[in-house]
Amino acid sequence: MSAPEPAPRPPQARAAPAVVAQTLALLRAWESGATPAAPSARTLDLVGFAAAQGVAWPVCQALSRALPAPVAALLLRPAIEGREAHADRLAAQLRDLAALLHAAGLEAAALKGAAAIAAAGGEPAPWREMVDLDLLVAPADLPRAVDALRGAGYTGDAEAYVATDYHFPALYPPPGAGVATVELHTRTGWARRGPLREIGARALPGALPGLRIPTAEDRLVHLVQHAQIADRRRQRRSLRLRDALDWRLLTRTETPAPGGPADIEAAAERFSSGRPRKAFQSFAVLMSRIWETPVPPAWEARHAAWAEEVLAALADPARAERWREADRRREFWDTLTSREALGHLALGSLNPSRLRRFLRRI
Repeated sequence: MSAPEPAPRPPQARAAPAVVAQTLALLRAWESGATPAAPSARTLDLVGFAAAQGVAWPVCQALSRALPAPVAALLLRPAIEGREAHADRLAAQLRDLAALLHAAGLEAAALKGAAAIAAAGGEPAPWREMVDLDLLVAPADLPRAVDALRGAGYTGDAEAYVATDYHFPALYPPPGAGVATVELHTRTGWARRGPLREIGARALPGALPGLRIPTAEDRLVHLVQHAQIADRRRQRRSLRLRDALDWRLLTRTETPAPGGPADIEAAAERFSSGRPRKAFQSFAVLMSRIWETPVPPAWEARHAAWAEEVLAALADPARAERWREADRRREFWDTLTSREALGHLALGSLNPSRLRRFLRRI
């Protein structure tokens, strides 16, 4: 993702605990293929909460099995079909990107949402919402990858790129060629060390020449590294159910992901001891609550209270906002004590394009 840039935060509506509980039940029903009981909460409340959490399509699918057919057609079919049409365009865009890279003699590893599409052989993945397509290339291949996309009409602020960035500035597709921006990564995050250094080397061949798919374990590690650690959601007791859905589909044994299912205990060992490993273990405990799956007893004993706090904040975003505010001072201190972060800020402050962006915001 891009370097953090403050943006206005829209207020989030409080969701009744019943809406949260029934949304989780609908997610479990969708994932298992079961027909859920008709929910007592208002359909529009459930769909609105699911949309805010990035899981509207699977929740609508499950609801459509629980509600009378005429009601489902009236309330849910437009949302389902709209999401599926968008997913079709995303998959077509990723297939085109794979072909562009392959024609240039390049190969990339698909990350996050792009990996979900690549793992499906380039078929749409409407359950996985995304706003961009993240592709990891070798640092030496970045200039050629950028040239390949720009030759196909993609545009972006190339002047804003600095050597410490872990991805090239977002590239926008030409009209009619896609619905998502593309981020060409050379690393998965700011840290040059860590559990994902060899993610590209371990990536598996897939059905799309030009794209490889990270192992299920690497995708699971990246999920927690990105959402819980880099985005600081662990400190902020914050969760997006989209992340929970990713976790389940990467760890389930019934229909495992390519190179999976991911072993959560092996994945935890990939993190250094201390805060990073605790972040993984606590997220695993939270996932055990949501998906009703087992977790190592020692993790449960250590992180149960944290998981309950996150679930409480899910129904009351004001609680999560208080945790976020409390974390701001620690975030500032963590930046001041990070040599990599300070080096990046120093280099970025000398970049004319970034300076112009900064001045436009003040």
